[in-house]
Amino acid sequence: MAKPYASLERIDNNRPITPETDHKFLYRLQSGLLLALKENERLSEPQYRYAQEQLDRQRREQIKKLPQKGVRP
Repeated sequence: MAKPYASLERIDNNRPITPETDHKFLYRLQSGLLLALKENERLSEPQYRYAQEQLDRQRREQIKKLPQKGVRP
């Protein structure tokens, strides 16, 4: 029987992850964690929506601070 959760099998290209270089990845990771908390009933629907709105606001602010040389939100 398969495990219900993902597991780490290997790490390729190991390097530090920072908001400046990996903002898209971090946003999707945080968004996924919020959804998992909601699905596991650790967050109510209103709590989830509020947290997601705050994450979206944080993302917009982070994008404003990025250098504009070919960086896309």
